[in-house]
Amino acid sequence: MDIINKISPSKKEREAVNKVIDKFLKKLKSRLKECELLIGGSMGKDSWLSGDHDVDIFVKFPKGYHKRDISKILQERLKNIKFNLVHGSRDYLQINKGNYLFEIIPVINIKKHEDALNITDVSPLHVTWVKKNAKNHNEIRLTKAFLKANNLYGAESYKKSFSGYVVELLTIYYGNFNNLVVEASDWKEPVVIDIERYYKNKKELLTNLNKDKLSSLILIDPVQPDRNAAASLSREKFNEFIGLCNRYLRNPSEKFFVEKKFDLNGLKNKYKKYDIILLKAKELEGKEDVVGGKLLKAFNYVKERIIKEGWKVKEANWEWNNEVLFYYVVERKKLSKDVIHFGPPKKLSEHVEQFRKRWKNYRVFNDTYHVYVKLKRKHRDIKPSVKNLIKDKYLKNLVKDIKVK
Repeated sequence: MDIINKISPSKKEREAVNKVIDKFLKKLKSRLKECELLIGGSMGKDSWLSGDHDVDIFVKFPKGYHKRDISKILQERLKNIKFNLVHGSRDYLQINKGNYLFEIIPVINIKKHEDALNITDVSPLHVTWVKKNAKNHNEIRLTKAFLKANNLYGAESYKKSFSGYVVELLTIYYGNFNNLVVEASDWKEPVVIDIERYYKNKKELLTNLNKDKLSSLILIDPVQPDRNAAASLSREKFNEFIGLCNRYLRNPSEKFFVEKKFDLNGLKNKYKKYDIILLKAKELEGKEDVVGGKLLKAFNYVKERIIKEGWKVKEANWEWNNEVLFYYVVERKKLSKDVIHFGPPKKLSEHVEQFRKRWKNYRVFNDTYHVYVKLKRKHRDIKPSVKNLIKDKYLKNLVKDIKVK
């Protein structure tokens, strides 16, 4: 498959990346002599895609540090290096070097998951397991590119899709990308996978696993049997993946591995009889997971308000790359001059009387069940309506700025 050559780092790129990482590791080691340094993430497991230069580095403090604040120690040791502090279950550092993003993650050096003081302490064990069990790294790359190109990659709360670790586990379990796609095309929830066979059967697994960890895909972490590695995967994304696999099998093509850029003209040609509302937003500062969650709330709020006003939304989506774009494909129609504002059921006479007093300057009507008044709409056309609703105070808490593009 030619796509492998396109998504896999070349020898030249590998050499350049390794040179940058080696230089950075030497600088870290000189400040953290008692610690082991481990390259984690996709880079450490050799499942990274060409052009992706995010580097996770685990700083493994000796067990004797278990009562000390290793995050504070790390910050103090690297105080002469410019970094961003990211808050999490244990704070870690982000350092930008050109087109490289280094994440420096303090952990306690453990041999088994039971010794972990924090969830991040287990992550180096994931690296070790994948490196030991992955037979063909390009097969993992295919799965990863397939998911990334179709907005199904990332376990953050605003994505609820497949994490890099889950991608690796699934590809290793099924043997290769094609086997995974064939099997997944026929998945029925709950799909239960226990790679290391910690449990005798499905019943035992479901009985012993915490109910909060159950999901459409239950993928037992091979280094931590009480953990579902796919717990963050939503049912919606699970079903999207099944549908994607079926579409791919009907007509395999390299286009399934190519990330699609937002195409306004293509959208206009597809929906010639609809209005397309395009919003450009500026995200707030902060941790990606939190900021992304706020963007998702903003996107959904605008969509819900459009529907509440009286328009039908044919399609809606958003993307967050170099900029944040929300788009809504809306039926092209002019709303009525009046909007119906319903009051209480007619049989609740006391509440009806209160409604009449509140709306004493309006004529109160009756339908079969309720009383109601007719109010003049502020906006009958979609664009003025959206321009007005994005001024809402609620949105100001979710985005730094938002405007109609």
